[in-house]
Amino acid sequence: MASTPAQNPRYEANESPPLLATLGFGAQFSLIASVTLLVTPVVVAKASGKDDSYLAWMVFASLVVCGAATLLQVRRLGPVGAGAVLPMFTAAFSIPFCISAVVDGGPATLTTLVIVMAAIQIVISKWLFILRRIVTPIVGGTVMMILSITLASVVPRLLEEPSLDEPVGAPLTALATLGVLAVFILRGSAVLRLWGPVIGIVVGCGVAAAFGFYNAASVIEAPWIGPPSQWPGLGLDFGIPFWTLLPAFLFLGVIISIQANGEAITQQRVAWRQERAVDFRQVQGALAGTGVTNLISGIAGAVPSIINPGAVSYIQTTGVASRRVGYCIGCIFIVAAFLPKVSGLLSTIPGPVMAGYLIVLSGTLFVDGARLVIQTEQNRQKVLVAGVCFWIGAAFQFGLFSLTGVGPVWSALLESGITTGGLAVVAMILYLELTNPRRMRFQSRLHADALPELNEFIANFAARRGWDAAMKDRLSAGAEETLLTLAPLDLSLEEDEDAQDERRLVVVASSDGEVADLEFIGGGNESNIEDQVRQLQQHDSETPPENEISLRLLRSYASSVRHQQYHGTDIITVRVAPPGTR
Repeated sequence: MASTPAQNPRYEANESPPLLATLGFGAQFSLIASVTLLVTPVVVAKASGKDDSYLAWMVFASLVVCGAATLLQVRRLGPVGAGAVLPMFTAAFSIPFCISAVVDGGPATLTTLVIVMAAIQIVISKWLFILRRIVTPIVGGTVMMILSITLASVVPRLLEEPSLDEPVGAPLTALATLGVLAVFILRGSAVLRLWGPVIGIVVGCGVAAAFGFYNAASVIEAPWIGPPSQWPGLGLDFGIPFWTLLPAFLFLGVIISIQANGEAITQQRVAWRQERAVDFRQVQGALAGTGVTNLISGIAGAVPSIINPGAVSYIQTTGVASRRVGYCIGCIFIVAAFLPKVSGLLSTIPGPVMAGYLIVLSGTLFVDGARLVIQTEQNRQKVLVAGVCFWIGAAFQFGLFSLTGVGPVWSALLESGITTGGLAVVAMILYLELTNPRRMRFQSRLHADALPELNEFIANFAARRGWDAAMKDRLSAGAEETLLTLAPLDLSLEEDEDAQDERRLVVVASSDGEVADLEFIGGGNESNIEDQVRQLQQHDSETPPENEISLRLLRSYASSVRHQQYHGTDIITVRVAPPGTR
């Protein structure tokens, strides 16, 4: 189906395209995604030396899990799922760790590690508002850069087998795949960039066939309909391989959560015609959906899953964010799983072709990680932390530091760049947070009567920072209007005393140079203040309604207002610059 770039979506999430268009868009995305979706299970099964039955099951399970999880993300069940088009995908950056788990401990070790990793993701989704200072773009970007190194380490293994008979054919096949992918990435249109991985893999398979190491026997022998093999069973293994790989999988869980967080936020920004504040309740649902997906992946013996990183690009290109298309994509994945000839065709991709694809993926992963750090972090010290920790991870990954006599568990841990670099970045970020000027905290009942105490708190904060009276007055005015927006003066007329007592307010004050940040943490606002402020900017009127006066005053005092709505908790961040600046 032809696609044209779109600035605004032609179909928002709640809108439904015609049936034929829905099927066309769903089939197009499914075809683009299915080829690369299966690279991860195929590489893990082949590189770990398992037989064809294990490979067939991994392909089948990956398609079923990703299909069912896509439906879960679209449909949303309670707090699980985003209620948006966020198709699920296999996590290619988990390949080296999955291979190590299967080779060192067997499929049962992989099952246990993926289940534990899923539990971490569910915890993060539940307590996202608390963990927001640790689960940050700086940590995620740094670990993504380190992951690019570990992913590239798989490439030699994929080139080994055909090189025994065709020493020239394997590298030429990888180079052909790499070359085609590079052409589409560098010079292709938006549509061609979507199709680039599919075309590159097809060309690579053609080159492999010319050299005689493309084997289509599994496709010919596969039945037309039915599951490819029996479920290998659920096994839990807590041996030494489990403990040595556990830190790496815990970091994978954090990275997958950060990736899901970013994809869910970006999807909201491209799925609506009118600009709106990010709904972090939907983001929490996306993270919970990813965690439940990986719980199912572990039980099924499959590889870890993430939100498809191409979903946002596809929505931007086609202009279609309709949930109806998401349902179609999920159903196509599940149907393809029960067509062994289709899944068998995808599982015949030769190792050198996958090697070429993984080289491009490694480079893309490094660039995405670096961009995440640079674009989201203005603090020079934290950017420096990312660079230092990347090279710490690289040094241990390449064996530049050899620590003997530390035992098999610690030796395996220190050989992993993701473990050493990941622990280093978390430790350094926590150190910077703990050594920053101490945050001040204020707590009270969420009511206008708390205003005198709040003003006293703001005055003490400004005094400790050494700010003048003009800055103190500006801070007090901004805090006052935020409180009155959250707790109007006539709140006592609207709620009984018990309801008022249940509403609590926490204010956390911090500074970034001469700029102050006030975080108002409370519970349960239905409306979004950030959206209301934006609407006031777009539709100014000479005589505003009485209930908008506090918002208008807040807008004049604050350089920015950000409202993050989580399940049961709201965080309103008011940034106040000195008078005369914005």
